[in-house]
Amino acid sequence: MNRFLVGMSMLSVLAVAPEANARRAPESLTLSNKQLLVNAKPFTVKGVNYHPVPRTGPNNWPDDWTMNRAVAFSDLAKMKEMGVNTLRVYVLYDRLFQNWEEQNDPSTDPSRVDATVLANYRAVLDEADRQGIYVIMNYFLPANVDLRSGQQVKFGKDARTRHKLRFRNIINVFKNRTEFPMVLMWAFGNENNFEWNRGPISAEAMFDFYGEAIREADQQADAAHPYTVVIGDNPQLDIHNSGLLNRAPLVDVWSINMYNTEQGFKNIIQGYPLNKPLLFTEFGYDACQHNQGCDTSNPEGRGSTFAQQQQAAFYKSRWENTMLPNLSARSTSNKLLGGVAFEWNDEWWKDGAGPRDVHNTGGYTNANLGPDYFLNEEWFGLSTALLDGETSGRYYRSAYSELKRMWTATTLQATQAE
Repeated sequence: MNRFLVGMSMLSVLAVAPEANARRAPESLTLSNKQLLVNAKPFTVKGVNYHPVPRTGPNNWPDDWTMNRAVAFSDLAKMKEMGVNTLRVYVLYDRLFQNWEEQNDPSTDPSRVDATVLANYRAVLDEADRQGIYVIMNYFLPANVDLRSGQQVKFGKDARTRHKLRFRNIINVFKNRTEFPMVLMWAFGNENNFEWNRGPISAEAMFDFYGEAIREADQQADAAHPYTVVIGDNPQLDIHNSGLLNRAPLVDVWSINMYNTEQGFKNIIQGYPLNKPLLFTEFGYDACQHNQGCDTSNPEGRGSTFAQQQQAAFYKSRWENTMLPNLSARSTSNKLLGGVAFEWNDEWWKDGAGPRDVHNTGGYTNANLGPDYFLNEEWFGLSTALLDGETSGRYYRSAYSELKRMWTATTLQATQAE
């Protein structure tokens, strides 16, 4: 689809203060088969998922990623050093529109945009722009919402209608390409195709809903940026099932979160059936070897040398052996736009069972990921979590250095828009 002409460039004005920098000049953004072209050059996503939650307890429940500008500015500089060119972030709808737990009709939300929150977005997005980093703006679709027509009616609208409207409200805030040229694409949902996330709706009806949400956003909000839907790794029912994918024909890029073996990555790529790009919106491994005990010998929870080596080895294997050879930027016959590492920093709240100021060891088994076959939810960071009030001083794990080595290699830079 070549329906995009987006104002973007990678111009970096290093001599200007972050909140006053000149934004990138207009630059074309097009999709051509399985390639994303920025200024007519194929682009590879080298991304990180970003949610800079501090590690200091219950008053710091995960919140919007722009709230602490100093932390974000420091992190963006280190990301640029690592070779990152893309962030994937969730826009916290409730905070931006001051509509907590759907207390208000979303039709009236545009009049309630919080000026302070929006100012934070402008400042941090401008700094991403200054560092040459694009942003995938993700609407989080809650799990187990009844998305069948006529269900969970509130303010005269069913849940299906409300969430489509909330998605469009976010787009309308950030779609101006002169103000927000760093916005790369809109993302909808996160793994809502899984049975435990999609509620009572069938898989077929879920993909119909994806199609409705993207079609209405494209027609009523913004036809200038690409749209992606983020699904989970369930290849037989979803990413390899063209019948399901084609129920949402205006999805420009299909995205999938991947925690699998090297061969599992290859199978997903090889079996993807559509002539449009594929993106790994999450791929990662934790810095705790569960069968040996997570290393909590230091306050920030760095992880043992062995655990860090295993985390780095995961990224090396998946990038060099499965993703790099299949990048669409390298060949028009390839399918993959790239990948978004999960994640930038540890999230100490993620365990769900323990205190948020303790680096807990909970998680879940995964038969595809050795050597411990267990994913520790709070230990996925390329870096450690900061204390509340700290703006710098993260410890960067071996995986950070490994990704930096791969993502700043001159052989990769030559294949893509930078």
